[in-house]
Amino acid sequence: MSLLAHGVHYALVAVGLVGLAWLLAPQVLPGVAGVLPRDDHARRVAALREAVATGRLLTVGPTTACARPPVTLSLHLPLAVVASAAAAGVHAAMGPAHLRTLPVLGVFFVAATVVQLAWASAVLRRPSRALLHAGIVLNLGLVGLWLLTRTWGLPLGLMPEPEAVGPWDLAAAAWELVVVAACAALLRAVPPTAYAGLRLPPWVDWHRGATAVAVLSPLLLLGLTLGGGHG
Repeated sequence: MSLLAHGVHYALVAVGLVGLAWLLAPQVLPGVAGVLPRDDHARRVAALREAVATGRLLTVGPTTACARPPVTLSLHLPLAVVASAAAAGVHAAMGPAHLRTLPVLGVFFVAATVVQLAWASAVLRRPSRALLHAGIVLNLGLVGLWLLTRTWGLPLGLMPEPEAVGPWDLAAAAWELVVVAACAALLRAVPPTAYAGLRLPPWVDWHRGATAVAVLSPLLLLGLTLGGGHG
C-alpha cells in the first residue's frame, strides 16, 4: 500500500510538472508558425498584425506597439499564475498520503488542487478584478487553514494535535502568499476599466523575477519529491 501511495505521489508530481509546462507553453511558444519577437521592431510588427486581426488597429499608437508591458503585468501577473499552479502541485502531491490517513483531508487536497489550477487557467486567459479578489480570498484562506493545523489542529476530531511543519507545506504557503501579494499589486495598479484588454505578456517580455520563479518552481517541486520530504 505504501509503495502504491508513493507511486501515485510521483505520478501526480509528474502530471503537475507537465501541467505547469502546458499552462505556460502558449507564452513560451506564442505561435507554432510565428516567430518570437526579439527586438522592438519585431514586437511592433507583431502588435500591428494582432491589431489588424482583432480589429483594433486604430487603437494602437506609435508608442503602444513597441513598448514593453509595465512591470505590473510583466512581474505580478506571471507570478500569480505560476505560484498558483505550483501550490496546486503541492496539494496534488500530498493528496494520496492524506487519503490514506484521513479521507476527508485527502478530498480537500484534491479540491484545492483543482481550484488552484482552474484559477490559474482562468487568470491566464482573461484576468479580472473578480478573479484577483477571489485569488486573495482563496489563498489567504488556505494559508490560514494551514496555520491552524500547525498550531492547534482541527476540530471535530479531524486533527486533535497540530501537525509538524514540513518542507512541502512551507513551499505551498510561500507560493500562496506570492499569489496574494501579486493579486493585491495588480488590483492597486490596474484601473477597473483596463481589464478588457489585459492578458499575460509573452514569455520574452516577462520580468526576470517572474521568469526565475517560473523556472525554479518546477525544480523545487522535483527536488521535494526526490528528497522525500513530507508535508
